Amino acid sequence: MKKSAVITIGNEILLGKTLNSNLAFLAQELANLGLPVDYAVTVKDEAAAIHQALKHCWNKYDVVITTGGLGPTTDDITKQEIASFFGKKLTFNAEVWEQVQQIFATRNMPTPEINRSQAMVPEDFIALKNERGTAPGLFYEEGEKSFFAFAGVPMEMKHIFLTQAKPILEKKYGTQDKVIQKTIHTFGISESALAELLTDFQPPEKVSFAWLPQTGRVDLRFYGTDSQAIEQAFNECYPQIKQYVWGFDEDTPVSVLHHILREKKLYLSVAESCTGGLIQKMVTDLAGSSDVFLGGVVSYANELKIKVLKVKPETLKNFGAVSEECAGEMVQGVKELTGSDLAISTTGIAGPEGGTSEKPVGMVCFGFSVLNDIWSKTHIFNGDRELIRLQAAEFALLNLIRYLQGHKF
Repeated sequence: MKKSAVITIGNEILLGKTLNSNLAFLAQELANLGLPVDYAVTVKDEAAAIHQALKHCWNKYDVVITTGGLGPTTDDITKQEIASFFGKKLTFNAEVWEQVQQIFATRNMPTPEINRSQAMVPEDFIALKNERGTAPGLFYEEGEKSFFAFAGVPMEMKHIFLTQAKPILEKKYGTQDKVIQKTIHTFGISESALAELLTDFQPPEKVSFAWLPQTGRVDLRFYGTDSQAIEQAFNECYPQIKQYVWGFDEDTPVSVLHHILREKKLYLSVAESCTGGLIQKMVTDLAGSSDVFLGGVVSYANELKIKVLKVKPETLKNFGAVSEECAGEMVQGVKELTGSDLAISTTGIAGPEGGTSEKPVGMVCFGFSVLNDIWSKTHIFNGDRELIRLQAAEFALLNLIRYLQGHKF
């Protein structure tokens, strides 16, 4: 099997200021082409580091890809180091320069002279048109080996890869050893408890098996090049854990919920306090949300809970805003307000302050209502404010999904 390597270039990645989403994208695409990433490294915007990474990867792998450092400023030295490593001179490419000028013209801006450097292309390299920015991609080959360089901006990199690099790779290598993946998404069980259920499960010899803990849920992934063996592994594993399964492969909590609501012709509404509208954002991030979502309320203040959601003042006095009693009245209130078929509510303490011994930071109370059924529950999450809110939002969506899938609480 031919293999690939990805070199990420950028101080911002190493400083933790930018997530390396490019690697995740490239790894998935290359695996689907039968060119799985066998090695990945992130290096500084420094000549010696870039040269060392290129030397290591070009000597060992069939396809080498770099991302980052192709811009016009002085810290963007990747192209010069690529040319130096391969022993090529940088030459002016009039076609690239014309494309750069056209991009600035469409923005009604003059083209800075500094951008002229982006029209310099190493000899024997092919410039790959960048329709999303000013830094063209680069392609070079020696025999069976291929080299690509892309800008670090994810939108630009993905566009150049999909429109130009991918067809080159498909034509040159085909997809004969495509890596096949099958993922099972579970919820409501810990990784260790799931492992106990699968103590006797052994995947076939040609199948690799991975545990992938997420925020409050666990994914199981089978992968390899033998589709029949992967299907066999799935069929042996799934019956043992099916009561905890909410989706497969590319499913997300929102996509699964959308599908169920659309299929059942039901409409959702949401009332949020501690999650601050995050659930509503997640639901509406997916196109077509108007088919399943009516709207919601972010009722942070108690006054708003009373005025808009009709939470009783005595409920707040006797039980507090962070209580199942309050969550239950919030969910009923938003259903009545919007006329929805089902609803979710959240009220809790996201922190970092505000917790007590009885109601610690991370405690969130949820209200759920589906048609005539209504129930509440409480869960305590760990982490910082952002993580608690994210876990609470997913917890709410996944509990509703599991109920709609027939798992009553």
